[in-house]
Amino acid sequence: MKLTSDSFREHGPIPAAGSPQLSWSEAPAGTASLALVCMDADAPAGGGDVFHWCVADLPPALAAIAADAPEGELRQGRNDFGGIGYHAPSLAPGQTHHYIFRIYALDVARLELSDGFTGADLLNAIYGHIVDEAQLIGAYTRT
Repeated sequence: MKLTSDSFREHGPIPAAGSPQLSWSEAPAGTASLALVCMDADAPAGGGDVFHWCVADLPPALAAIAADAPEGELRQGRNDFGGIGYHAPSLAPGQTHHYIFRIYALDVARLELSDGFTGADLLNAIYGHIVDEAQLIGAYTRT
């Protein structure tokens, strides 16, 4: 699989606000759904994964998510900041963090997740169902 974006390039700066556009290709045959997460790779040590976005049950025929995707168009979970959907970077001045966008091709059409699921819930639900995955890393620096 490949994951790309019109909003940023690999290791390039991600938008300061709003969810980025993402596109994927080459999902393997037999993919029944896709799932997406965005995690802060530079979150403080010991705090575990910090999820900025988690999306479940994307149809396999879908090949992209538009920038600033409306909440109702996707089955989005709760980010680690308490909201549903994408949470843009929020850093102290002078900090740079890297954000990992990862898409998973799954062998199940619908994940068993309750409303308000978290990124950790999503990762637990996809365990054992991953057919393939791809990632794209972007950076954000607050000046």
